[in-house]
Formats: sequence, structure tokens, C-alpha cells
Amino acid sequence: MRPCLPVLAGLLAFSAAACGTQNLADKEARTEAKICSQLTAVGQALEQVAALKPTSTVGEAVAADRALATALAGLDTAEQTLEALRLQNFQNQLKTFKGQVAAVASNKNQTLEQAAVQLKAKSQPVISARRQLSSAVKCEEPAATNP
Repeated sequence: MRPCLPVLAGLLAFSAAACGTQNLADKEARTEAKICSQLTAVGQALEQVAALKPTSTVGEAVAADRALATALAGLDTAEQTLEALRLQNFQNQLKTFKGQVAAVASNKNQTLEQAAVQLKAKSQPVISARRQLSSAVKCEEPAATNP
């Protein structure tokens, strides 16, 4: 019964990581929608500022300025949230992959080639999360070493 326990624990950890990834993806999608909403609010506030005329009151100018400041603050908050979620997604993928590496490394009867084949497929979510994180901060992608 003991040999099954590590396998069961690994499966539970993997399924929990998959659920966590789905929750992060949902949070990311909601945050992206919030960013779009905030961009709309910024656009409306800019229109309010642009609509000011020489005959507008100081109160109207102050209201337009406040609306713009509020919209920009909301946009900044939503962008920070999205960045944190993307970083969290990468960290979760990396943690899962480290567990998979440990599991593959624990099988002393397999060859390096067998281990490499197993880990290559399991590395794809980490690579994808890193690319997403890099693109979010406008990092240049290095040239691929394997075509």
C-alpha cells in the first residue's frame, strides 16, 4: 500500500495545480475585462475634459479632472492586479514542474533519454507561462535553440 501513497499524493498535487491554474486563468480574464472597462472610463473622462469650453465653470473643470484621476487610478490598479496574476501563474507552473522533475528524478531505472522525453512535454506549460509573462512586460524573446 505504501508505494501507492506517493503516486496518489503526486496526482492530488497535480490536480490541485490544474485547478489553481484554471482559477488563475479565470481571474486573469476577469481582470483583463476590468482593464477594458477602465480604459472605457478613461476615454469617457478624456471626452469630458475635451468638452470643456472657455465658458465652462471651474466646477466642471474640477469634476472632469477628478473623473480622469479616478479612471486612471482604477486602470493602474487593474493593471497591477493582472501583472501579479501573471507572475503567480508562472510561479505556480514552475512549482508544478519542479515537482515533476523530482518525480522523474526519483525513478533511478530510467535512462536520461526517457527522463528528457517525459520532462520535455511537462515543461511546455512553464515555457508558455514565461512567454506570457515576458510579453506582458515587452521583453524580447531570445532566438530558439531548438527549431
